[in-house]
Amino acid sequence: MKKLPFLAVVLMVAGLLPFVACTCGIVFFDSGVPVPNLLMALVIYGAVCLSFTGAVHWGLALQLDRAILTNGADRADNLRLVLGVVPAFAGWIAAYLAYAWVPLAGVMILAGLYPLVALAERGAWQRGWLPPGYMGMRWIATAVTECCLLMVLLVRAF
Repeated sequence: MKKLPFLAVVLMVAGLLPFVACTCGIVFFDSGVPVPNLLMALVIYGAVCLSFTGAVHWGLALQLDRAILTNGADRADNLRLVLGVVPAFAGWIAAYLAYAWVPLAGVMILAGLYPLVALAERGAWQRGWLPPGYMGMRWIATAVTECCLLMVLLVRAF
């Protein structure tokens, strides 16, 4: 099994920049005028990124030439396909509530979802359903994302 490509790591780090930029803008900008737009930008990007985690599992379930062979692969693929849509649906709920109600509700939902998805992926990794380097990358991405979401909640909710 080969390790994750360097480009994947670089793109993961680059993908964290919108979280950090929105968080800095929300935390350090004094005026309340642009904050709702930044909150919505943070929630929408968070929902898109959460959807991407489900897409990873879809891609692994649909690949023809398996990089990872496990016992019960058909059952695992079916579970991956079903659970692959859950992050997208949950992200949509967060984005909708942020739009229809208050942006902080979406931030709060995302702050709860990211650790849950990471724990679910950890279970998949323990079963051998994910490449070896994937979880290290996911823990870093989840930690940075969670720190940003929690910082926004602390600054704007209190």
